[in-house]
Amino acid sequence: MIWLLLSGEPLFAREHLKVHVLAAEGPFKSGFVNALQAGDPDIRITPTSEQADLLVALGDDAFSRSARDDKPVLGVFVSRSLEDSLRRKGCHCAAIWAGVALNDQLAMLQLMMPVAAKVGVIIGSDSAWSEGTVKDYRGRLGLTLFKVADLSELGRVLREELDELDALVLPVDEELFGPDAAKLVLLTSYRLRRPVFGPEQSYVHAGSAASLFASGGDLVAETLVQLESFTSRKRFRRSGFVHTPSVIVNEHVANSFDMRFHDSEALRSALEVMP
Repeated sequence: MIWLLLSGEPLFAREHLKVHVLAAEGPFKSGFVNALQAGDPDIRITPTSEQADLLVALGDDAFSRSARDDKPVLGVFVSRSLEDSLRRKGCHCAAIWAGVALNDQLAMLQLMMPVAAKVGVIIGSDSAWSEGTVKDYRGRLGLTLFKVADLSELGRVLREELDELDALVLPVDEELFGPDAAKLVLLTSYRLRRPVFGPEQSYVHAGSAASLFASGGDLVAETLVQLESFTSRKRFRRSGFVHTPSVIVNEHVANSFDMRFHDSEALRSALEVMP
């Protein structure tokens, strides 16, 4: 016992958590793995799922494939509908959902447009926000929910409803809000002079006013929190969006609408001091 104390080694060394990362090979996977190991030196990345204590699956495809392994699995940037489906099949899983929380995106909108009152929310069958999430909102904004099935219905809603709103906010939805939808949404927004917020970076680059989004660093940080929970409690935390998303502002659009904040740094600072 005295020898152990003198050796400087901890009496009860922390057990290493063996993790296998499921994802398409490429820069994002390698960057994610490197950041994960740098964030927690007790994590050991295994080359196969058989050697791992748990799996981390990046994206919907990897999350679906993970169901074949009889291991606990954390889905990262995956759709809520897919997690619901896998849970019904009995998976031991949790997820960091694609996108950001509705309340967070609306809080950003209010900072940018303090006088906004009527805000439209468009969702599809595979959107990051559910109908219940929108209906449960209890903030000061008046929300109008539009459920659409496809691009043609999206076009009709934009033509008939957007003029009656102060702004539009969109969730992450790879099926509904792809490149064709982006052109339709943003051109209609420009023509009717109604700003769009969300759903992520590419829309802001294309012409939406601003968006919160889950960056690679945000996803790594949230993953580390989940892995720490699994190590200490042998179970994951509840599924959800990233708690501290990143923010991006289209300076030209923000200026054209005379918004309160015109750049990402100023908006980020304002969001950090919100209660």
